[in-house]
Amino acid sequence: MRNKMKAREVKADHIKRVNKIMDFVERNLYKELSLKSLSTMANYSPYHFHRIFLQATGETLNSFIVRKRIEKIASILTVGTEESLSDLAFKYGFSSGNAFSRAFRKFYDVNPSEFKEKFSKIGVEVLSYDKYICKIKNKEKKT
Repeated sequence: MRNKMKAREVKADHIKRVNKIMDFVERNLYKELSLKSLSTMANYSPYHFHRIFLQATGETLNSFIVRKRIEKIASILTVGTEESLSDLAFKYGFSSGNAFSRAFRKFYDVNPSEFKEKFSKIGVEVLSYDKYICKIKNKEKKT
């Protein structure tokens, strides 16, 4: 019984730390975000944090960061912006316009220019649609 309680406490602590990092990432998408610095914030080694993050979310930390950056740029494009796609790509951490375009197409099946043309709404109130992932409360494996 005592071991089960300890395991639950450890799992709850892992989830708390992962949520803290997810929140930090979402607030800092325009900054340099590395496994090393984020794992240090969570008080884990990079290797251990990578495993815990993957187990808790179902995706790697890097995949999460890239996806959140792309979702952020897509939400900016839907409300219209004067910033160029290249400027947005560099602002949110992509090394080149080509890298951004490939990653964007992977998620939305269209290139960023086509997306901007199709979905840009000038004069629409700015709303953020990029934060759809809820906090992870409990992810139990079914046996």
